Amino acid sequence: ASGRYRHKKDTYLGALDPNFGGCGRTMTDDDGYYFFRTVKPGAYPWRNWVNDW
Repeated sequence: ASGRYRHKKDTYLGALDPNFGGCGRTMTDDDGYYFFRTVKPGAYPWRNWVNDW
């Protein structure tokens, strides 16, 4: 929610979301189908520059 991730190089001051671990797991059915629900990331709190993703 704050744009911060559980990564040692993420030094942003925003709070970590206690309900988001950054990974997921799913199972397939007998036919190999699966369903994975995720969230769309929010906006980052700075403007984009030449080398920003």
